[in-house]
Amino acid sequence: MTVEIADLVIRHVRDVDNEVLKRFTCGRDQLDEFLLENARDYDEHGITSTVVVFVPGRKTPAGYFSLSADSVRLTEFEELELGLPFDAPISYYPAVKLTKLATASDLQSRGIGEAIVNLICGLVIEAPFAVRVLTVDAVNQPKVIAFYQKMGFVESLADRREKKDQRTPATVLMVKDLYL
Repeated sequence: MTVEIADLVIRHVRDVDNEVLKRFTCGRDQLDEFLLENARDYDEHGITSTVVVFVPGRKTPAGYFSLSADSVRLTEFEELELGLPFDAPISYYPAVKLTKLATASDLQSRGIGEAIVNLICGLVIEAPFAVRVLTVDAVNQPKVIAFYQKMGFVESLADRREKKDQRTPATVLMVKDLYL
C-alpha cells in the first residue's frame, strides 16, 4: 500500500468521536494516550492543534499530527544555508513545530508518515503567515532520526551545542527549510 497526499483525509481532533480515537494505536503508549486524553485540551487552550488522518476504506485513524507555532534561532552556519539574497536583521526565524506525529502500527513503513509530512509542508507553505522552517524534537532513536533525515530535516547545530553535556539527549531538534 503506497499512500499519496491526495489519499489522505484529514479531520480536526475536535470533530472525531472518542470511540474512533480509542481504536488508534501506533505502538507508543505516550502518543496513543496524548491523542485520546490530551489533544482536545491542548487545542482548546491554544497549545497545539491536532489533526487526525484517515485513508479511504479504513474506519480507524491511519495517523495523526499536532502543530504549534515556533521560532528558531539559527547558528551563523545555518543562517548562511538559508541562502537569503539580502541581509535580514532578525535573530529568530519563523517556524512551525511538528509536536506529534504518529501512524497506526499496522500501517507503519508504508509511506503514511512521509505523506503526512509532505501534507504538513504544503499546509504550512500555503498558510496566510510567514514560515521559513518546520521543526521537530525527534525522539533520539536511529529509526526516527533516519526518517526525518529522509524527509529533509537536519539536526540543529545550536541545539547540539546546548545539549553537548548530555550523554544521550532524549530528543534532537531537527529543522527543515521549507524553501529548499
